Amino acid sequence: MNTTPSIDDLLEGLIVGLQNEIIPHLSNAKSVATAMMMQSLIQQVRQVLPMLDASIAREHNEMTRTLREVAALLGDVPGPEADRIRARAASLGSLADVAIPADQTPVREAHARLGYGLQDTISDLDVLQRGGHATADAALNRVREFLMPTIMQNIAAISIGGGMIGRG
Repeated sequence: MNTTPSIDDLLEGLIVGLQNEIIPHLSNAKSVATAMMMQSLIQQVRQVLPMLDASIAREHNEMTRTLREVAALLGDVPGPEADRIRARAASLGSLADVAIPADQTPVREAHARLGYGLQDTISDLDVLQRGGHATADAALNRVREFLMPTIMQNIAAISIGGGMIGRG
């Protein structure tokens, strides 16, 4: 019988194969722990895959808006850091919102550029804050408004019931 297993089916097969065919034949405790950690990582991939494409597209759209809003919050704050933030908002922040396309490569590439843009923005906001620009506080809070739900979603996606192997 011909079948077309899904990616999730293949990953589940790896977990089962490790459990049934590899782990019983390991005699070293460190090897057993390593094999079990491999199972844990494969399970994390299984849990992340269903939401990854939608999450990247949503985050892309949120990052462009965040970069524009951060620049707007800074207003006319002078300095090279503020100028770089405004330039990023003008370039990266002007990227069009994306839907979930069949080809994820352009979305993933834009997502990576936006992530680095936000990272650089945080560094510049730090300098502006230390320079006494109170509007940088509001701008950093805007970045945090984007980051916290995103971080929590990622943590929820990769958590495995019972925690990590060897803990608890």
